[in-house]
Amino acid sequence: MASIEIQTEQGIEEILLSDLSRDLLKVADRIQAEMPHVPFDDIRPEALARVEAAEQAVDTLAQDLCKGQGELTEWHGALTAYESAWFQVIESLGVRNN
Repeated sequence: MASIEIQTEQGIEEILLSDLSRDLLKVADRIQAEMPHVPFDDIRPEALARVEAAEQAVDTLAQDLCKGQGELTEWHGALTAYESAWFQVIESLGVRNN
């Protein structure tokens, strides 16, 4: 399996790319669970822009990590920000299930 080396507080750690993908899939699954209830036509452009910016941050960090750059804490922070951006949109529309 493909892996990358990440600098952590404890030293260099080998992380499987499949682990990073699994992290992203967990976030995507939680977001997807809310999507059937989202009226996309009601999402304001500025709210969607925040989601797109958070998604771009995830993409950039994924690319950095694949090059052996970036930190795992940044990756998890970007995933949290992406999920939060979506849930803020969903909650602003009053359609959040959980």
